[in-house]
Amino acid sequence: MRRNFGAIGLTASLAVVGALGLAGCSEGTSPTGANANGSGAAVDTSAAKAEIEKAKALPSFTAPGPAFDASKAKGKTIVNVSLNSTVPFNQIVDAAMGEAGKEAGVKVVQFTNQGQVSQWIQGVQSGIAQKADAIVLEGSPDPKLLGPQLAAAKAAGIPVISTHLYDESYVETAKKEQPNVAAFVDAHHYRAGTLLADYAIVHTGGRVNAYFVTSNEVQPAAGIAKAFKDELAAKCPDTCKAQVVNIPISDWATKVPTQVQTALLKDPAINIVVPVFDGMTPFLTTGITQAGKTGSVNIVAYNGTASVMKMIQDKNLVVAEVGEPLEWLGWANMDQVLRVLAGAEPLASEKTPLRVFDASNVDEAGKPVNQKDGYGDPNQFKDGYRTLWGLK
Repeated sequence: MRRNFGAIGLTASLAVVGALGLAGCSEGTSPTGANANGSGAAVDTSAAKAEIEKAKALPSFTAPGPAFDASKAKGKTIVNVSLNSTVPFNQIVDAAMGEAGKEAGVKVVQFTNQGQVSQWIQGVQSGIAQKADAIVLEGSPDPKLLGPQLAAAKAAGIPVISTHLYDESYVETAKKEQPNVAAFVDAHHYRAGTLLADYAIVHTGGRVNAYFVTSNEVQPAAGIAKAFKDELAAKCPDTCKAQVVNIPISDWATKVPTQVQTALLKDPAINIVVPVFDGMTPFLTTGITQAGKTGSVNIVAYNGTASVMKMIQDKNLVVAEVGEPLEWLGWANMDQVLRVLAGAEPLASEKTPLRVFDASNVDEAGKPVNQKDGYGDPNQFKDGYRTLWGLK
């Protein structure tokens, strides 16, 4: 269903259950002494530091594909069915899609919903009934749950575009699994997992002992956890480790606090707790607090939810967030939609960025954090798309 909790986190949770520079990487509690396997030897963290420093920089627009004549789509209508139109992630992305569509002369009709599968079904059916020119599953309702409706849309000649569900590395597989989906807008979930691991490596001096909580019913979750573990194995195989546990989203409120508390008491050496999506963070915080570990355990998270990023500013357990530019995502969605409507070849990747935030740069997202800010001047990517579409 990053698929968007908070970016992905909060959204999907609601859908399913109704000198800082690198010194910023050391902000908060940094373990000392023995590493994850008991050795006190120094660990080379330079490769992880380089990745984090690169990811902390302001992103710049890179054309995701060739220019095309978007005027061929002018006057057409898109029905947009988001994952959950009551949460900030989808609201911001949906509004950006509407803005981009208006500039291209395309009407975007928002099908509002509260994240229920029955409502997604109604949304697709509504698009078919309206004889829309395209239907977008934004943020993203899982196509596997909408098989008959997507088949009906295809039979009616209406292309369906799925956004921000599948990782860029999974898109080719998704094409085979979902023949009734005309195009996909990829996400960078697994890259986020790698960056979470890199930050944990730097933050702990290469002595990561992580407790990673995933929710495998959401398509990219297992891949994010695997990317995290793979990066530890690649960069500090002898000194870093991670325990991965699966807690379904519907059980977050009841099980996450107690399981985190129990794990921290059982293994006092755990120094990093990682939610697969940052909508889980409040429940992690409860567990860490109940275990009395607020002075020795920190959180690194993915999605860039404003309330969680503010915890970095408040020095409240969270030391880093991997965030996404939500307005940029909306324009990227529209780029792929316009390509489909204009008869251009859909792109394999929209090349949207991630940005790592910590104490050294989080104030660039506002103080307190604004969900839209922290990714530079939005006119840069907007002008980039306008140029690609022949509007500038």
